[in-house]
Amino acid sequence: MTKASLLPRHKLRGLSMLNVALVAIVLAIATAAYLLFFRGESEAAGTTRPTVTVARGDVTAGVSSSGTLQSSQTASPQFATSGTVTAVLVKVGQVVAKGAAIARIDPAAAEREVRIAEQNQIAAANSVTAAQESLDDAEDAKEAADEAAAEPTPTPTPGEQTQTQTQSQGQSPEVAVSNAEASLARAKADKEQADQNLEAAQSDVTNTTLKAPIAGTITAINGSVGSVAGGSSGSGSTGSTGTGTTGQGSTGGSATTSSAAGTGFVDISDLKTLQVVASFPEADAVKIKAKQAATVTLNAEPGSTLTATLTSVSPTPTTTNGVVSYSATFTLAKVPASARIGQTANVTVQTAKATNVLYVPTTSIVTSGTAHTVTMANGAGSREVQIGVQGGSFTQITSGLDEGDQIELIQGVIGTGGTGQGAGQGRTGAGGTGQFPGGGTGQFPGAGTGAGTGAGANRGR
Repeated sequence: MTKASLLPRHKLRGLSMLNVALVAIVLAIATAAYLLFFRGESEAAGTTRPTVTVARGDVTAGVSSSGTLQSSQTASPQFATSGTVTAVLVKVGQVVAKGAAIARIDPAAAEREVRIAEQNQIAAANSVTAAQESLDDAEDAKEAADEAAAEPTPTPTPGEQTQTQTQSQGQSPEVAVSNAEASLARAKADKEQADQNLEAAQSDVTNTTLKAPIAGTITAINGSVGSVAGGSSGSGSTGSTGTGTTGQGSTGGSATTSSAAGTGFVDISDLKTLQVVASFPEADAVKIKAKQAATVTLNAEPGSTLTATLTSVSPTPTTTNGVVSYSATFTLAKVPASARIGQTANVTVQTAKATNVLYVPTTSIVTSGTAHTVTMANGAGSREVQIGVQGGSFTQITSGLDEGDQIELIQGVIGTGGTGQGAGQGRTGAGGTGQFPGGGTGQFPGAGTGAGTGAGANRGR
């Protein structure tokens, strides 16, 4: 009797089921290996490059950057007269007109200076009057002396000779006139200075009321009632960072500062004329110039595209961590109601445009030095072409191809069926129906790792 025959019948059934399971696992592994290695190779042999048709249309080229929304005009006005703040007349968020009163300081000290300046002006005016009278007397005396000298002089008696000698020892008429003229000039200079001092004192009284140098919205109030303010001066409202221009402060109002926000008593921004300020690397900065068209998208509103115009490019660079960039300012054609200062904006500047021209996907062109070639479909070989405007996705063809020609995308292939896999450099792509003008099979992503079922994957840029 064998050892197996000694085993119970239920244990024999268990061994049979285990053997069946092991056989099934071995078959599954063998099938998977076949599909993975052998079938994949046979399908790879049947892959073909996608084709596209040379089409006609518009090709645009541009450079992009990101920046922030800023006000086209800002101001941080400060009191030009020192004093204690007695009233703040505005609130944050309030819209003010140019010249509107913002705050006041105690005018008592300034008014006292006006009274002193007025007295000094009166005294200076009196000094001018007195000096003028002295000059008139000296001129009269000189005229009389000149007339006397012109008449024949009789021989003087001994007493008259002594009197003449005594007079000749005094101040001559010419010297008296010269001294009187100098005194009058000094008196007039003192009077002019007194007039200027009075004008300045009166201006200080006017400047005890701080006024808005520009129309805009109060974005911050940096002072308060009871605080001591004033004494600084500035050049007026300023444009936005990097490219703004400097204006002049409002007359009869307050001086303003052109430094960073927060240095004035209040900060004012014109929120109706927002603009985008963005930095471009030097390689892109040389391609842009004023009046070029641009498009802007806001991170806060990704589905909305705004039109803008490049207003100016800063002539001086900014260097950060060894990278040189130039600031550019863009004026928005229309500002969305929801736009806010400081929002991130992505801007693209159109640097070149070709209208009604032949174009192909950029991924179909191979460049070697200055030569550019494309591969014709159906095994027709390669052909050298001349290119024009190079856009992000499409490139203008100036010669070498005709409209309707079929070419291959040499930087990507698709499979004829099954599961395909491919490597890229950045974003995912999958097989399917062509997206480029003129038809063709396959979807051609930019740089990316692609994997697709049915049509395989492809590489492109």
